[in-house]
Amino acid sequence: MSTDSVGSPRTSRGAVLIGLLAGLVVWARAPFGPRNFWAEDGARFFAHALEDGWFAPLGESVAGYFHLLPRLLGTLGTLVPIEWAPAIVFVGGASVVGWFAGTIWLADRSIGSGWFLAGLAVSPVLLAITGFESIGNIANLHFLMLCATAVVLVGVQDGTARQVNDALLAAMAGLTSPIALGLAPLAVARWWSDRREGGRPAPVICGWAVGLVVQFVMMATLVDDARQMDPDRSVTKIGFLFLERVVAYNVLPFWPRISGADASSVTGELVVRALVSLMVVAVVGLGLLATWSRWHRAGLDRRALVLLAVPVTGVGFFLAASWMVGSEPRYAVFPAFCLVWTLLMLTEGRRVGRLVVLVVVMAAVLTHWVPSDLRRTGPTWSDGLERAREACHLDVNARTAVPILPEGWSVTLGCDDLG
Repeated sequence: MSTDSVGSPRTSRGAVLIGLLAGLVVWARAPFGPRNFWAEDGARFFAHALEDGWFAPLGESVAGYFHLLPRLLGTLGTLVPIEWAPAIVFVGGASVVGWFAGTIWLADRSIGSGWFLAGLAVSPVLLAITGFESIGNIANLHFLMLCATAVVLVGVQDGTARQVNDALLAAMAGLTSPIALGLAPLAVARWWSDRREGGRPAPVICGWAVGLVVQFVMMATLVDDARQMDPDRSVTKIGFLFLERVVAYNVLPFWPRISGADASSVTGELVVRALVSLMVVAVVGLGLLATWSRWHRAGLDRRALVLLAVPVTGVGFFLAASWMVGSEPRYAVFPAFCLVWTLLMLTEGRRVGRLVVLVVVMAAVLTHWVPSDLRRTGPTWSDGLERAREACHLDVNARTAVPILPEGWSVTLGCDDLG
């Protein structure tokens, strides 16, 4: 693996290769993606760009906040023949995921090097919990974007190109979703470390803060469809789903998945599952304390701080999101990434330990590699367009609802939209 300085041609080529690999994994996990739109991808981001142009939709909220990145990607579907719209939007989303992975790969060597960064870069799209909600669609790209933003927040940006790229990514995260506020512990850790070393606030922190400020100002002034908060705030259920969706499902091969409804009542099986997950947490916790103590004694204060900040951020993010909007699996993606990141840090310098971590995580991925039936079956975009054109033969002024995924969603097109 290259040990060239960040920004060298060899390292940049590695970032491109890592980005391509991440994009290919997205396609491998969501081969159905190019065949039809998924939910908001078609009914909101593409449809709004088709009807209102490229810029007007940027001021429209969806579910109570503003999605800059999906809005930009939704316009891609309007630049090609309408038959290609879902495919080009899918490719745009996969390319952005490649950008996230390449950015992690280019992280400074204080984060890690070699196989550490390679594994960290592709882990967001490989995690077992990164299921149909978060893979192959642009509406939930911000859950993957959080992973790359977390890395750049704690890393040191050497060179103007890295500073611009990382600050742009952090700003985009804030402009795309208010949940980027959950990265605050990492931003504070970076600010505190820079201040101790006599430095000014890093551009990446400024970009993250500016993006969030703009997001919240727009939410306070332009939102017309406020997000409904989840009324189910059972602390026991949230804690159990954390153990299930963040811990066990991502590190224990063949671990059976359960729904939120299954966790509504306490049973003997759930108690056993929770105890197994707690054992994993205990092992990670002991390793965390031992590694932090070793790094602190060695004077590696910045790295020791990151070691604590990463799992704290992941746990806090899941608990806060679950308390406010519910414990959906997509909210476990970033915390699971933090868990894998922590495991990789704990095994630094221990080749056997790191190999074990990688094998276990990959085994969990492979044993849960089953696309949801919600995404494997259903209407295709081409079939819907064919039926829409048949309707236009009968009435040139007709407006036809073209079905997309999942069931009940559609994109309304006029005959002029069909060319």
